[in-house]
Amino acid sequence: MLYDSLTMAAVCTELKNDLESARLERIYQPARLEVHLHLRAKNGPLLLVCSADARFGRVHLSEEKQGYPASPPPFCMLLRKHLEGARLLEISQQDLDRVLVFTFRSQNEAGMPARKHLICEIMGKHSNLILAEEAPSGHRQILGSVKTVTWEMSRYRAVAPGETYLTPPHRQKLSLTAVSEEALALALNAQTGHKPEQLLVETVSGLSPEISRELLFRAAGDLHTHPLEVVRPLTIELHRLATMLKRGSFEPCIVVSPDGAPRAFAPLGLTRYPPEWLHSFTRMNDALDSYYRLVLRRHREDSLRQQLKQAVDAACNRAAKKTNLRQRELEEAEDADRYRLYGELLTAGLHNIKPGTATAQVTNYYSDNQETVSIPLDPTLSPQENIRRYFKKYRKLKEGCLQLAKRLRETEEETHYLSSLQLAISHADLETLGEIRLEMEQSGLIRQSHRPAREPEPSSRPLHFTSPDGISIWVGRNNRQNDLLTLKKAAPEDTWLHARDIPGAHVIIKDSNPPAGTLLMAARLAALYSKAGSSDKVPVDYTLVRHVRKPKGARPGMVVYTHQRTIYVSPGKAEK
Repeated sequence: MLYDSLTMAAVCTELKNDLESARLERIYQPARLEVHLHLRAKNGPLLLVCSADARFGRVHLSEEKQGYPASPPPFCMLLRKHLEGARLLEISQQDLDRVLVFTFRSQNEAGMPARKHLICEIMGKHSNLILAEEAPSGHRQILGSVKTVTWEMSRYRAVAPGETYLTPPHRQKLSLTAVSEEALALALNAQTGHKPEQLLVETVSGLSPEISRELLFRAAGDLHTHPLEVVRPLTIELHRLATMLKRGSFEPCIVVSPDGAPRAFAPLGLTRYPPEWLHSFTRMNDALDSYYRLVLRRHREDSLRQQLKQAVDAACNRAAKKTNLRQRELEEAEDADRYRLYGELLTAGLHNIKPGTATAQVTNYYSDNQETVSIPLDPTLSPQENIRRYFKKYRKLKEGCLQLAKRLRETEEETHYLSSLQLAISHADLETLGEIRLEMEQSGLIRQSHRPAREPEPSSRPLHFTSPDGISIWVGRNNRQNDLLTLKKAAPEDTWLHARDIPGAHVIIKDSNPPAGTLLMAARLAALYSKAGSSDKVPVDYTLVRHVRKPKGARPGMVVYTHQRTIYVSPGKAEK
């Protein structure tokens, strides 16, 4: 979703009032392209977010607290040097360009008063945050920027220390505040090869695709009508938008679909969406803060899920290779008696074996038919050395058979554990993914991440449901929650459920003898939050918590149980 010129205009209008004569107290850079300014304003402390990220470029006030890196990046240090303690003098937007300038009263290198500008250019992949100092001649000299642009990268301007700041190039379009029906028709007629909303974007200044779609919907009732067919109603809508801009009387809103996905934001009501999707705000800054919290949360969730999934999938592949190797070794070890037989038969027929022979033909005296057996030999070894080699291999394989079987069980347990992680990752939200990440760090599956000291440890709660009988049902969403539920939170007489022989959630019914409806609901939840969640029929074991225990040294979420009974159910959702 594009942070457009009208959104910036609405933000600028509010910031001029909120940050009047504010003092810049602290500066942080939580991400490579994002700066946080902590200001002391007339109504108290405020946090201003400035981001040059191509996907999330924006400027707005925020109430979200987060951790900051212990070691500030170079651009953050530069901002602190020039702006910390400075007084905000002015906030301005250049025409309807997506450039917002914060002008501060500070000092120059000689300690004399100076005007310095933090210039926020929010233009998609070309977004940038630039610090510049106003020279006596009136031009702005760049002190630094979050992105460096050289002359090799751009023929129009360079953005680097010592260069003179030039505003971004902009295309000639009709002014939103002075558009007429005739001028609009002529300009639209000159445009070709665009979608209807893009025609408006290319014709009138300050419009984004989202705003253009809304104007077309208001003017024509759909999004497919060519703007030339509705020039008059479209001009009326543009005049209304211009009036809103002049008065600063915006109608901020965000659009959130029923699945919780943030779809859009705008400084005016987006009537083309279902009313239940719309969330209105009195302030554009609040709307943006709410929207980007949802967007960034989803982005962090998707990124972390992908990172953890890749690590677990790689571990599963390694475990599968180990399993295949150990199965082959075990099969070979289980064939140890054959090597003992070879040694004994070679010993009995030693007088018939010539040195340098590659194969010995000997009689099998242990067989009723006493058939001849061909035994491969190493021709570089003597017959006696070949005999010793077979007996040595027999002893080695016999002794290693038990160890190999133990290792194979360990690998199978590891595979089962990794499957439980895969399942938990697929069902997890951001907080639960954070817990899974900690578990994987402690298990050595991924490296420990260096989180800011102020960032709290992730904490989530198991899912809670209430059955039709009014009985509480709890469902663990990862191994940590499974252990917490079963081993600490549940009473000995509570009922415990788990999908049989497959990774899945621990489910607790707060009742020792639940009614049939409650048991069925809990069993369906256990099936749903298991690896068999898409199957038609899933066996679910249930027993009392006192019959469930964790073996010493077992991995997180791993338990054994007795006295179980089994119910077959179809996985199903339930209301929380």
